[in-house]
Amino acid sequence: MNRISEAFKKFPNLCALLIGLLLFALFYGKVLWNGNVFVFVDASRFFYPVWKWGAVVLNQGIIPLWNPDAQLGTPYLADPQMACAYPPVFLFYSWWSPINAFSALILFHHFWAVIGFWVYAREQGYSWKASLWGSLAFGFSLHLVCSSWTPVAMMTISWLPLVFFSAEKIYQKKSVGFLFLSVSWAMQLSAGYPVLTYLTGLALLAHFGWKSFQSADKNKFLNWAGWMGLAALTAAIYNLAWGLPFLEFLKNSNYQNGSKRVQDLGWENLGTFFNPFISGDPLAGNYHGPHYWVATYFVGLPTLCFFIWGLARQVYRKNTPWLLGLFLILSLGSTLKLGDGLKHVVPGYALVIHSGFWISLVILWLIVLSMEALDVFFAPSTNRGRDMAWPVIAAAVYGTALGFQTPYFSAFFWLSFLCVLSSFWIKDKNWKWAAVLAALGLSLGPAAYSLNITMDRSYYEKPPALLSRLDHPGRFFFSPVLLGDAVRLQGQNMNDAYEGAKQNFYPNWPLAFGREEVPIYNTLQLEDSFAWTYQVFQQSLSQSRKALNFLGIRYVFGPSHFNDLKEIPQPPGAVKVFENLSPIPRWFSLSKAVAAGTATEEDFIKADQNHFDFARVGFVENASSAGLYQNRKVTELNRTPNSVHLSALGKGAALIASSETEGPGWKVWVEGKEKSVEKVNHAFRGVVLNEGEAAVVFKYAPLSFRLGLFFTLLICGLWVGLLTWRLKNKI
Repeated sequence: MNRISEAFKKFPNLCALLIGLLLFALFYGKVLWNGNVFVFVDASRFFYPVWKWGAVVLNQGIIPLWNPDAQLGTPYLADPQMACAYPPVFLFYSWWSPINAFSALILFHHFWAVIGFWVYAREQGYSWKASLWGSLAFGFSLHLVCSSWTPVAMMTISWLPLVFFSAEKIYQKKSVGFLFLSVSWAMQLSAGYPVLTYLTGLALLAHFGWKSFQSADKNKFLNWAGWMGLAALTAAIYNLAWGLPFLEFLKNSNYQNGSKRVQDLGWENLGTFFNPFISGDPLAGNYHGPHYWVATYFVGLPTLCFFIWGLARQVYRKNTPWLLGLFLILSLGSTLKLGDGLKHVVPGYALVIHSGFWISLVILWLIVLSMEALDVFFAPSTNRGRDMAWPVIAAAVYGTALGFQTPYFSAFFWLSFLCVLSSFWIKDKNWKWAAVLAALGLSLGPAAYSLNITMDRSYYEKPPALLSRLDHPGRFFFSPVLLGDAVRLQGQNMNDAYEGAKQNFYPNWPLAFGREEVPIYNTLQLEDSFAWTYQVFQQSLSQSRKALNFLGIRYVFGPSHFNDLKEIPQPPGAVKVFENLSPIPRWFSLSKAVAAGTATEEDFIKADQNHFDFARVGFVENASSAGLYQNRKVTELNRTPNSVHLSALGKGAALIASSETEGPGWKVWVEGKEKSVEKVNHAFRGVVLNEGEAAVVFKYAPLSFRLGLFFTLLICGLWVGLLTWRLKNKI
């Protein structure tokens, strides 16, 4: 043990790196050596298929600005969770296959979080023992391990320690601080979960505001706040490539009401400090929740012991426990309201008060406080390691854990407790530290490893058996009943639940195998086209049947009331699948246009009452375009994700319409001349053709993207210039 200690004293960074690599090799052995893949909840249901779709397009040399295969057409680059401005996503998917790139992103960012925490802890002046403790506690906390459930969350959280590290550099008036903070904050913002970046900024203000108050140096805080604000602005400008297109769609998207859909945590969630599985174990049969990365605080029982010991002995000087209390309160959401007054003080109050997004900051602060207590506990000038408060606190923490149902993995629980207690009697400080580190590993490791849910690589490689029987092109539609079931993974065991989701083609599995789908799960959903997913089918059965044809839906998954659909043979117990034999193409010619009303639902009712067939009659937003039109033969000549080339042969004025979403940035050229895009049926693209006009080209080419990309490249140039200047000055 003394040799290890000496090695750490001489080469702390190298030793920490080697230990980290060894632990990751053990923790992710199935992924690294057996080729297993990450499947935990949304990893397989959303991110893998959608990112694979984007990678296929990108590797064709096309920037995936638009996804025509999902939700009747939806923005791709403008969706924050596509992380299109985040370099690792672009690089990994360029280098490796979609499966390998997906696994590499999760592995890299988990390791990046651990290394980042080590760098932050050492910069703060913690000993190598405390820094290693904190890095392992943070890196293998259930919150971080389970954020593989939502890879963009892991990617965003992984930058958290480096953002704090960079902000500290600015506070210390180091010239490199602005460069570090603007880059790390830009990466955190582009990683795909902007709300976490916003909360990080609020936490920085709270922490450094407290430090300035302690030092009674207002000018120092003002100087820091100014540079931090400039770094935040730089980070935001870098992200304008996707940010400006996103803002164009914001009012017409589900993000507009996102704060209302966030799950508040309850008092029972605090019990996860002591027992991570108090709300259920995802390895148990028929498990339906919770969402671990936004509902679990578990960081190991020894971490709580050190934190409480530090409170009892009032050892905290570098950081303040009151911030932990604030973050904890905010993580519970409306369970503990701070008062309506905050709505007039804190920008984005609805995001601030809402739920488990604060947990990453809770665990960060809890671990930082435990590190400070650990350093005092082992300080050579004190005898606090022999303090009688230690075994009392340890017994209280582990005893409380016993009160929260039977302890998970009983043998590990008791071994961890014995290691904590033994540290009271061990005199040698190196072995004492080894005992508490072993206690952390025994408490945290088994729980974290059990939730490292992976499956064999064939899960992503092998198409669902049903796909071979769905041999016609056309969109997939999932009934509301099926979508309700798809939200929860259900099965007798984990493999059964995940395999069932894949074989039943739950969203977004069609995208992974080159098929189109109407409803899409958990992304930037446009409200006007989303209405055609549900509202249109609230009308009469005959009108709903016409809508099925109009939307180009070929296959219906789940129960159906339409008696003219062809049922596809399925094994017993599988979801019912029906084929629609009469879907119309995505582009067609209308015979009549009617001026649209003020609301989509009103026009649905009007169409039902007048027995309109959406394949012949459409509602147009431009009232001057209403009237009768000649039919044309519409042929799709060529298509990319961002464009479609059409031929509309025939005579007379015509209205060419589609079941493809219209939105800001879509333009149309007819016979080489730009014309106005018609908005048809409140959501879709169309164009009026005059006599002699037949060649039509629609392109999604938003000025917002080009403008945003210019600013993104400008910021990259600024960073290169700052880095070059610094290197020259160093030399």
